Amino acid sequence: MFVTLIIKSGPEINAFAFETINFASPMINSVLEILDSAPEMIDFGFQMVNCELETIISGVHMIIVKASITISVLVAVFLRTEIIIDAIVAVFSMAI
Repeated sequence: MFVTLIIKSGPEINAFAFETINFASPMINSVLEILDSAPEMIDFGFQMVNCELETIISGVHMIIVKASITISVLVAVFLRTEIIIDAIVAVFSMAI
């Protein structure tokens, strides 16, 4: 009895095959569309990584520039202090 349920007629097998193909076609198309868009997604991923690297490099550059500006300000303060001390010494020298 089990064997007779499995055996089907030719037209039933053909109909089942067409139903299977019709059911599977949208899934196959969906997979093909995903595979088709994969290079674009990979490219987008690389662009995101590139953007992150540029942000990191920009941050490091800002740290270097900030340190350079801080050093320049300190040098300017020390030079101004030296000029003020020279002026005070000159005033006291003239007073003596």
